[in-house]
Amino acid sequence: MEWLAACIQDLLARWGYLALSAGLLGENAGLPLPGETILMYSAFIAHKTHELNLLLVILVATAAAVVGDNVGFFAGRWLGPRLLGWLERKFNMGEDIATARDQMRCHGGATIFWARYVVGLRTVAGPVAGALNMEWRSFLLYNALGAVTWVTSVAVIAYFSASKIDSLAGYIEKVSWVVSGSIFAIGYIYWRRRKKRLQQFGPECGGRRAESRRAA
Repeated sequence: MEWLAACIQDLLARWGYLALSAGLLGENAGLPLPGETILMYSAFIAHKTHELNLLLVILVATAAAVVGDNVGFFAGRWLGPRLLGWLERKFNMGEDIATARDQMRCHGGATIFWARYVVGLRTVAGPVAGALNMEWRSFLLYNALGAVTWVTSVAVIAYFSASKIDSLAGYIEKVSWVVSGSIFAIGYIYWRRRKKRLQQFGPECGGRRAESRRAA
């Protein structure tokens, strides 16, 4: 963890917002980069050294996340199964891709929103949505909403947590617990709602859409 902290700190010190945007864009385009970690470190630096500005961190990261997801979406649209197969072989992301595919088939655009909060799914959501020929306007809407809420929540939590932590190397572990706890709470609420829908409408995708398809 210390070497990762030192590497990200050096990149942000040298390249600032460019390093932040590259990390977020790459992760959301489908590359296994530590985008969330870079975002948290950027907020830490904004609080501790003021070399970065929190508002600009949020704006740059949000724009990069939206653009990155769209790059992944159109790559998935054009390359389809070949791109997903390459991600699975090169980066061992088969389980993440399968989960994203199942969730999108059942829940559509809502999966794009919630995938922001899950490491792995965030990386493959764009390519999988493109490969499944999701409507672009729907993808863009949920993509943008997810980017705004995810980037803002992570950056704000990281920024205000920095006041209690002196060392950059020890920062990521403590803040990760806060972020992970928030994500767990969101996931639990989602799971409870999904369980209720499964009990009401049956196991196939847990919703009315599946029921209507069977009726048709």
